[in-house]
Amino acid sequence: MEGTLKTMPLVGLLEMLHSERKSGVLYVEGVPPLTLRLQSGEIVGGGILDWEGIEAITTFRMHDNKAPFRFEPSMQSGKALLPFEALLGEWARINDECNRFLQIIDSPSRVFETLGNEEHLEVFIGGRSVRGAARRWQVPLIIALERVWLALKDGELTPLNRYAWYGLRIRHPQSRRKPTKNSDLIGMLDGSNNLGQLVAAGIEPNRLRRYLVKGILTRNLTFPGRGWLLRDLLWELDH
Repeated sequence: MEGTLKTMPLVGLLEMLHSERKSGVLYVEGVPPLTLRLQSGEIVGGGILDWEGIEAITTFRMHDNKAPFRFEPSMQSGKALLPFEALLGEWARINDECNRFLQIIDSPSRVFETLGNEEHLEVFIGGRSVRGAARRWQVPLIIALERVWLALKDGELTPLNRYAWYGLRIRHPQSRRKPTKNSDLIGMLDGSNNLGQLVAAGIEPNRLRRYLVKGILTRNLTFPGRGWLLRDLLWELDH
């Protein structure tokens, strides 16, 4: 089965697969792409590229109305991530809350710093991203986003001009091949420099974002962490 979310909205598609107790993999070729694994109509796994789980799934725009999709029947293993209706409700809630928080926080990769003595924000002393804070607090990303959003409203945090992905080192498979219009950027993606060093060397951040997004979507760039990176880069370009 295949089509587009313009003719079959995602929620309706999932409800149909659930009611018919279908098992298989649903591929949504959106930006970012989404994969969902279903067993007997229940969602048992999935995510954005190599970023998997409920946290990844619920960052996909539930009401995307353009992306093509295809469903491939097959047996899947695992338990439901949540009961079907509960998962749809949580997905809608997180979509709404993300939209609100990202009006102030451009992405979970943004690094923030506190110079105060607030005990609940001590993880930001010296600078830390929202994603990093979520790991330190051992809470879901949406909760970390809310805490940072509230702290920013209260003037307790300051955004720094860097992102969590600045620390990544990516080796481009064509870094030593024939020149192209992006030869300067490709040549620097040889694994010896992290992405922050590319920015410091003069690569404009949005140019780097767009290049990385295109490379990940076309599968020219494959590396661990590309799922969460793609999601954050798209948020940053939007906001």
